[in-house]
Amino acid sequence: MTIETRQRMSCATVERRPELVTRWAAYLAERFPVLGHGLLILSFYSSNQFLAHALTVPGEPVQYDLGSLLGYVTIVCFFLHLRIFDDHKDYEDDCRHFPDRVLQRGDITLSDLKWLGGVALALEVAFAAARGTAALVAILTAIGFSVLMLKEFFARDWLRRRFLLYATTHMLVMPLLAMVVYSFATDQFFWTAPGWYWLYSFVGFFVAFNWEVSRKIRAPEEEIDGVDSYTKMIGQFGAAWLVLAIRVIDTALVAIVGLHLGLSVWFYVLLTVLFMVCMIGFFQYRFQTSPVTARRMATYAGVYIFAFDLVLAIELVRAHGIVFTGEL
Repeated sequence: MTIETRQRMSCATVERRPELVTRWAAYLAERFPVLGHGLLILSFYSSNQFLAHALTVPGEPVQYDLGSLLGYVTIVCFFLHLRIFDDHKDYEDDCRHFPDRVLQRGDITLSDLKWLGGVALALEVAFAAARGTAALVAILTAIGFSVLMLKEFFARDWLRRRFLLYATTHMLVMPLLAMVVYSFATDQFFWTAPGWYWLYSFVGFFVAFNWEVSRKIRAPEEEIDGVDSYTKMIGQFGAAWLVLAIRVIDTALVAIVGLHLGLSVWFYVLLTVLFMVCMIGFFQYRFQTSPVTARRMATYAGVYIFAFDLVLAIELVRAHGIVFTGEL
């Protein structure tokens, strides 16, 4: 029996599906909000690209060019295909626990997602090939890792019994994506990246991990039988303390990179302000635990991801200047 057949049997069906455009819009709004994800990826891409420029051609302005646009769209497509991979591997569990989702209702099918994922993957490879061999090697490496994620590293049951390790292995895709940006920005193979760039690539790992934990923090009355959460695993407040610990680590790492680059005192002021703003969410949840304050943990984590990279990008533009070109 195919998974598409199981989809029709195990999920709710509708007599008449909405128009195709409406269905795709509903899926993207629910599972991959284009505007929100686009802004987060733009911030991530800009900070990593500008850092690559600052480290490899010090003293020269950072820049946006046609290669930047191709690289940005490539990363957007990559995150989209990750979402589609996740919806495939978690499909049956989501049918049990989230039957009202667009995919689970049958408005969009797994076959539909395969087509969309195929288009995303084709664009990633095509744009990377247009940029050059280094970018192509980097994106193929990242795609290969994403396939391992889809297959859950061929250790599904073992990993799923170890929730924290499961998340850690999957978050390792973030340094690989930073290396994709490096190759698009410099036209150099990612293994030639300076050590300081590698260090910042793992800042992305911790920032993403921060969000991963934050979005799976729930008030006691929101816990769902059979659905993992960090509050269920390490306690109602243990998860919040874990978020805080991760935030301290990634803030310290980027501060060290800033010291190496000789960034201004304003960079550290903004980092401190951002950290303190996110502490508001921590204290709200810690002392007024509710579904609302639990969801705010994820909101603050999202703000942190966006602003964290944006602060570095702005400071690098301030320090080095920026140029815009139409070259690839």
